[in-house]
Amino acid sequence: MNIIDINFKMLIRAARPFSLTGSVIPVTLGAILAINQSKFNIAYFIFSVIGIVLLQAAVNLLNDHDDFINKVDTKDSYCSSGVVVEGLITADEVRKAGIIALVLGCIVGLILAYFRGSMILIIGIIGAICGYFYTGKPLALKYRGLGAPLVFIIFGPLMTLGSYYVQVQELGLKALLVSIPVGLLTTAILHANDIRDIRNDSKAGIKTLSIVVGRKNADRIYISLIIFAYISILLISFYNYIPYLSLICLLTIPNAAKNIKKLRSSNNEDKMISDLDKETAKLQSQFGILLILSMFVSSAVI
Repeated sequence: MNIIDINFKMLIRAARPFSLTGSVIPVTLGAILAINQSKFNIAYFIFSVIGIVLLQAAVNLLNDHDDFINKVDTKDSYCSSGVVVEGLITADEVRKAGIIALVLGCIVGLILAYFRGSMILIIGIIGAICGYFYTGKPLALKYRGLGAPLVFIIFGPLMTLGSYYVQVQELGLKALLVSIPVGLLTTAILHANDIRDIRNDSKAGIKTLSIVVGRKNADRIYISLIIFAYISILLISFYNYIPYLSLICLLTIPNAAKNIKKLRSSNNEDKMISDLDKETAKLQSQFGILLILSMFVSSAVI
């Protein structure tokens, strides 16, 4: 095994594959909505998924670099992926990989914009800028307490509406509403990470939302994100924006309750919730997959 193979594996780890459902699910949701209008195009969907995965991977890689450079990730912290802190790969290599992924993602976006219109270009530019400056200077949005609302906007409405527009060439209220529960759960992934890292992030001198509101309120926000995800799916179904079959998502409530219980019983011990972000990512994946399947089955039946 040569050094290139080793570095590639480390870069994959730094891209945090477990989190990529955060972008794949909203993009798939937006595309699935087009089936009812008989406008689903598999090629556009594949390009959308490839582009968005590249962009999220780029953000994750650049975040690893920025957190290390800004001393947010240290040997005493839980780190993002840990590859730089552990000395498995250099921060510069991670940054270069992030830039490459960002450029490739933008190229895919430009191809989609060429075929599907300037709206895709506008959405893509907003996403790319927000992604780069998530932890990148001079904005460093996450370090200013804007990480959670930014993640909700990008991984909720922006991606779902963008994917829907690629298919049908218009924005829709249904796509906006369907994006809400998934966006809330994706935001909960980041928030779980920020709660766990309150002490280390404070030492680094940054301001995440969890630090700004304090641990107790941060816990309440996490719980609220989870609860409102389920309330929103109930309301969207009740008003017939999605099929009643989509209530199958409620089967994930036991896992949601398990995560909430873990947080509430942690007694402010970071170690007790060291994997809460990954467990929340699993919850978001389960919820999102069930929602996609229910909408696909309902569309096929209709």
